[in-house]
Amino acid sequence: MPEKHGNVTYLRLPHLSGDQLCFVAEDDLWLAPLDGPGRAWRLTADRTKAGHPRFSPDGRQVAYTSWRSLVPEIHLIPVDGGPGRRLTYWGSPDTRVCGWTPDGDILAVASHGEPFSYFTWAYKVTPDGSPGRKLPWGPVADLQVADLDGERRTLLLTGTPPHEPAAWKRYRGGAMGRLWLHGQRLLADLEGHLDAPMLVGGRVAFLSDHEGVGNLYSCAHDGSDLRRHTDHDAFYARNAASDGTRVVYQCAGDLWIVDDLSPGSEPRRIDVRLSGPRTGRRAYQIPAAQHVDGISVDETGRASAVVVRGSLYWLTHRDGPARTITDTPGVRVRLPEMLGSGGQVAYVTDAEGEDAVEIAHLPRATGDRAPRRLASGGLGRVLEMVSDPAGERLAIASHDGRLLLVTVSDGVAEAAEAAEGEGADEAAEGAAEARRRGRPQRGRRETRQLRPERSSS
Repeated sequence: MPEKHGNVTYLRLPHLSGDQLCFVAEDDLWLAPLDGPGRAWRLTADRTKAGHPRFSPDGRQVAYTSWRSLVPEIHLIPVDGGPGRRLTYWGSPDTRVCGWTPDGDILAVASHGEPFSYFTWAYKVTPDGSPGRKLPWGPVADLQVADLDGERRTLLLTGTPPHEPAAWKRYRGGAMGRLWLHGQRLLADLEGHLDAPMLVGGRVAFLSDHEGVGNLYSCAHDGSDLRRHTDHDAFYARNAASDGTRVVYQCAGDLWIVDDLSPGSEPRRIDVRLSGPRTGRRAYQIPAAQHVDGISVDETGRASAVVVRGSLYWLTHRDGPARTITDTPGVRVRLPEMLGSGGQVAYVTDAEGEDAVEIAHLPRATGDRAPRRLASGGLGRVLEMVSDPAGERLAIASHDGRLLLVTVSDGVAEAAEAAEGEGADEAAEGAAEARRRGRPQRGRRETRQLRPERSSS
């Protein structure tokens, strides 16, 4: 990927007209000069997904697909700048601009009104916004129309999956694609993906991976004289487009151009430098309301401990700022529980890798106090946690079916299961006596497992 002034850019979906290049970067359309290393400028600023720009035959407008209305629709924008116009209201998730006719109509494919999304049909859309006309060729994945030898000819690609070859490398099944020039099938014996058909300089150009990696190929109008024009061996050539004489495509985030389809032609990389701010990489505020993972209200009902994106905050219900209880990068906090009226909150943390319980004091003007961590490594993966009304004990449900009881005290607490079978009653009595004395029992630990009694029927 090209790197200029410390900024890494990923350029894709190119098209060209005259000395101008149009492409997609940072979910916007950009224009750049083709005659040498130049600075690109932004054509759209929608901050939404955009794709497959195509210059009009006169080079004054660009038709493209925009997700501004949540589903892809065809838009049209002047090259000199200004607001774009929406041309379609199909509501199809597969709408895509394919090119233009010599008469100035937009060619596109879409699946609205079809029983399956991969049944995309060809449509012709006029730039004045009139309803598009469905073309009578059946399910079509891509198409091009041009005048050849004084006759209007149509190049169709059918029978392909609903994604490009780079997403399904070296597939050799029944959906590799079929290429048709005015009703005649071309290259029926080619064992590989077919994509991006183009009519270029008296030949039919396309992308294929029949030799292992996606590259640019061309053949005569009758399917003979197959030529390979690129030699990429690590990354696929993708999203090729043409103005009728030259071909541009993307490969590994770079843009490449093939000036003609002669046997000796070689591709060259286009040097493009983006200008303007990196809107897609700037920091933005995350709406907390859409990322609340847990909440626990205090006894007064005037404030709550709230988990947002793995961090814990103290939030008053009326006036006052939100205050941070714990916010450690790389540590996830969840399942907050207020502990009675003592001004403490318990929560589950993975700070040590495995789940543990932490007891933290609520924020005060006198300063922060370090939280206490209990039962680290002895809980398994905690699924649920609740506190008793007094805030002295926590009941925990673990992923392995255990129900654990954790006693919250001011002393040191660790996790362990109570002894099973013989000696379990003595362990429970010893733990109760230790709690009455105000200190943990020596040799016994503060987490015990609850086991329901089975009744015989």
